[in-house]
Amino acid sequence: VGILGRTGSGKSTLALSFFRFVEPTEGRILIDDLDTSSVGLTDLRSRLTIIPQDPTILSGTLRSTLDVFSEYDDAEIYEALRRVHLIPSVDTPTEAADTVNANVFRDLDNAVSEGGENFSTGEKQLLCMARAILKRTKVLVMDEATASVDYATDELIGKTIRQEFAESTILTIAHRLRTVIDYDRVMLLEDGRIAEFDKPSVLLSDPSSKFYLLCKATGKDEFAVLKKMAGV
Repeated sequence: VGILGRTGSGKSTLALSFFRFVEPTEGRILIDDLDTSSVGLTDLRSRLTIIPQDPTILSGTLRSTLDVFSEYDDAEIYEALRRVHLIPSVDTPTEAADTVNANVFRDLDNAVSEGGENFSTGEKQLLCMARAILKRTKVLVMDEATASVDYATDELIGKTIRQEFAESTILTIAHRLRTVIDYDRVMLLEDGRIAEFDKPSVLLSDPSSKFYLLCKATGKDEFAVLKKMAGV
């Protein structure tokens, strides 16, 4: 499900409510018919994964960042890094460690500073995504998780997420319409309420829909691309 809306429409609040960082004042949140308010916080949060817009990473090593409880072997961790394109999918000659072009993600013992300050926001988001691939929870929440990467990387990551989480529910708060245009459903929020919820192709076939107008506002060329991607 793609979640769209202007700033202040309630997108991030909705995402946080799944983890009970924000408790509902009315109504319920059900996951597989189970009311999340009846589940202990530790149990609930261990079964969900969120990739936030501005992730905070604890200090340590790349290995401890990606595998907090030492559950995975190095081969699995490296494969997750490849899946999010932090290291090449096809091995190239190893860079010398003292060169400016050395890929720090090739060595799992490399240090991660407090808050992950030695990495860019985009790199931290991709590290969180690699961790999510290792964890493989049934619900993945992405809060503008690719907003800090370029279009090409965004598309590659989107493809990876669709493949790796084909059996999971994905809730994506989108910064770019292309990110969610081929999702099963899109949800458009306004003032904390659902204004529209349907298949992208259905909404794009209705010139009066808010989603249609939102896509059209991207410009003629981009609008044509969005319609093609949605199968309209």
